[in-house]
Amino acid sequence: MVRISPLRLWLQSTSLLAVLAGYSVLLLFNQALAGVQRQAGHRQLVEQVAAAVQGRARNRPQLEALLAGVLSPGLALELLPPGEAPAQADPVALQRSADGAWLVSPVSLALADGSRAVLLVEQNVSTSVQQEQLSFWLLVVAAGVASLFTSGLLRLVLRRGLVQPLEEFTAQLRATQAPPALDDAIDVAAQPEELQPIATAFNALQERLRASWERQRAFVDGVAHELRTPITLISGHTQRLLRQQQAFSQAPSLLLICEEANRMGTLVSDLLDLARRDSGRLVLRRRPIVGDDALLELYERMAPQAAGRLQFDAGSAAVPEPPIGIGDPDRLQQCLTTLVDNALQYSPAPRPITLAASTGPAGELVLHVRDRGPGVAADEREAIFGRFVRGSAAIRSDSRGSGIGLSVVKLLIEAMGGQVQVADVPGGGADFQLLLPPVKPLGPI
Repeated sequence: MVRISPLRLWLQSTSLLAVLAGYSVLLLFNQALAGVQRQAGHRQLVEQVAAAVQGRARNRPQLEALLAGVLSPGLALELLPPGEAPAQADPVALQRSADGAWLVSPVSLALADGSRAVLLVEQNVSTSVQQEQLSFWLLVVAAGVASLFTSGLLRLVLRRGLVQPLEEFTAQLRATQAPPALDDAIDVAAQPEELQPIATAFNALQERLRASWERQRAFVDGVAHELRTPITLISGHTQRLLRQQQAFSQAPSLLLICEEANRMGTLVSDLLDLARRDSGRLVLRRRPIVGDDALLELYERMAPQAAGRLQFDAGSAAVPEPPIGIGDPDRLQQCLTTLVDNALQYSPAPRPITLAASTGPAGELVLHVRDRGPGVAADEREAIFGRFVRGSAAIRSDSRGSGIGLSVVKLLIEAMGGQVQVADVPGGGADFQLLLPPVKPLGPI
């Protein structure tokens, strides 16, 4: 895959190359213009010399005598022998020699006696060529300095005109909520003209997403509410049948129906929690929670169905006070129940499930549910808390799951102001930890 360089770097480099190309064209044009001007001055000199010599010499001997007396610095006049053609085809040629640079031009003269002669006019232009070269290198240096200045100016212009607007636009995009709210629309008129089409397209996308979220939320909420009533009826009638003596032969089937009805009820409750969280209707009761008391309540409630595998670690007696946190007691029990159910599924019998409470480094309450199962891979410890996501251990096992239990645990604990995380257990297994914020001490009265 080809990596695209940053747009700012690309614009700066291409703009600098365009500036350098412009300076190069300017230098070449200036050099060519100096050569044209030098040749034009030489041609004018040749015409003047030809007019002056031709008017004062009637024949070739007089012309030779006249040329012998001409002494002018930087100018040499040479009469070519009769019948000899000039050495160069170009009427004006620049020749370089040890004594400098010369412009050489042959000119044909018509003498008064009817004969013709070829006069070779040579002009020393060394000073002009040197000045031209000096001017060229001065312009090169000036172009280099100007390019550096232009590069710095381009950097500033791109920063103020491109990078900052894009950073502000990116910040506005990141500030949008999920699901999108009505007031998350970006003010298109406040954006630069180049970003207005993107802002318009983003607002349209947000509107489509919001409508989709609303439809999904209404569907899940409605279906969950519609399912609660028949599930409750199935569970209630099954439990009533189990209490009747004549239903003893059908007890295994009735127990299975009751178990599946309870599982469906838990699933519906989880879906309702997700729907309430998405719609902002999730209400929690925050109050102090003693970690040991919460785990003891969980232990007493789930020990019968754990077949002796559930163990409660009451902690060290050296700790003067049990850890206390802030949260919703009922919702916390729901989260702990989900974690224990998962641990019982993934930890082979008769390996134990340990419950423990501790205090975190910032004083937060940490509730541990430790199993002796296959553990959670390091690269899956964040993903397993996503909706409808199951880890590789769940896929390899025969356990059933919807993939929303841990996502509900995460959203409930975060709604309490805490967080959930997974760590390794020495010897193998996973340590699911629920972190609740500590109780803030009262200030002085």
